[in-house]
Amino acid sequence: MCTGLFRVAVLALASSLVACCPPFSLEGGALSTSPALPLATLAVAHRANIHRGASDNSLRAMRESIAAGVPYLEVDVRQSSSGDLFLFHDGSLSWQNSDAPWGLRGEKVNRLSPSVRATIPLNDGEHIPLLEEALDLIRPTGATLQLDFKGESDENVLPTLDLVQSRGQLQQVLLQIRDVSRVQTVLQRAPSARILVRVKSMSELDEALRLRVEFVELERWFSPAAIERAHGAGVKVLINVSNSRFDQPGIWRFFRSQGVDTIMTDHADRSLQDSAHRRP
Repeated sequence: MCTGLFRVAVLALASSLVACCPPFSLEGGALSTSPALPLATLAVAHRANIHRGASDNSLRAMRESIAAGVPYLEVDVRQSSSGDLFLFHDGSLSWQNSDAPWGLRGEKVNRLSPSVRATIPLNDGEHIPLLEEALDLIRPTGATLQLDFKGESDENVLPTLDLVQSRGQLQQVLLQIRDVSRVQTVLQRAPSARILVRVKSMSELDEALRLRVEFVELERWFSPAAIERAHGAGVKVLINVSNSRFDQPGIWRFFRSQGVDTIMTDHADRSLQDSAHRRP
């Protein structure tokens, strides 16, 4: 997941510097001290899961995350060939579905009819949920669904946007967009849409800030200058450490000490508790 300077920052320095030394900058590859920004307390549950026995992207995982006070639930959105929107990470039935009938193992999930898909149990007995079921679940809560579009395209993003708007839940959804060039299309459809953009460079960051998105994710890179620029534009910064060896308290503290607002993690409840305990 992490390469180049980002890997150097996390592996070689975070564990030793977070607890006892001044924050540091990796801009240009050189180490230098920089002023610490306030610790944040936001967290994103990767695949909506805080790993208390629930399957990824399941309604049970969402309930557990919400009960733990996690504000953002990242879920994976797919669209079937019949047009319905559902939550599932993989493109086919595999390890997530040990209880699925043998005849369906390896089957592309977007080819399954809604009636068949609804009967396939996940490992904990839950079913593959429709996006509408997840929206029903969060409606009475303060939680936000962060939607990661698999096979991202306008054919996937725009129907999702239309569904959310028709339900009056635009403010309970954060659209996670990989390609900054797609943001303008989304905003033309829904000017008040909440958007997170993955950016891979300062030029992509500047374009995202020009479009006044709510969040940026620094994807596979890290720079205090980028955080400063985003905050100067009133935009929050996310770093994703989920599903990696970097998903641990020392790394969370390092990024928060550098001003990162939001950590996507497989242990969002623990991340929140850790941040609250260390808040100045």
